[in-house]
Amino acid sequence: MKLFTVVLAVLISLSSFGHEYFFGFSEVEYNDISRKFECTIIVSTHDLELALENEGVETGDLAEISKGDQGFFNVQEYLNKHFKIWTTDLVNLNMVGSEVSLNGTTSFYFESDVIEIAPEIKVSFDLLMDIFKQQQNKITLTYRNNRYTRTFLYTERVQSIELENY
Repeated sequence: MKLFTVVLAVLISLSSFGHEYFFGFSEVEYNDISRKFECTIIVSTHDLELALENEGVETGDLAEISKGDQGFFNVQEYLNKHFKIWTTDLVNLNMVGSEVSLNGTTSFYFESDVIEIAPEIKVSFDLLMDIFKQQQNKITLTYRNNRYTRTFLYTERVQSIELENY
């Protein structure tokens, strides 16, 4: 019982220091039928709230934003500034929804306008890097059953992906 109490006390004290590492994730798929990119961006809710606050972006409670309101538009604009995809041109990404999870993350769902795919995709994913220099973002792009993963660091904010089976 004493060991359990000591372990519990250590875990609680460690969690009170916050976190030292920052991560963002994106899952992107190109849908050949609709000819659109479908994206999910997952990020720490409180880190994003801090970044939005630092930029002076008004959103209200992220759990309460809904499509069509100003907070929704402001979050979409901020995320589009820090997550970009290019085929031959910049891809227009429209946020279709979001979901705040109990684990402290928020998922944002995007869909592009109709766009033709190119043999090389370029992605910029510098979300939260202006606030947290140690931020690391990761993208997994799926195209015709092939998965491509790239990691983005403060010093490497843009990555290219050569598609197989183009």
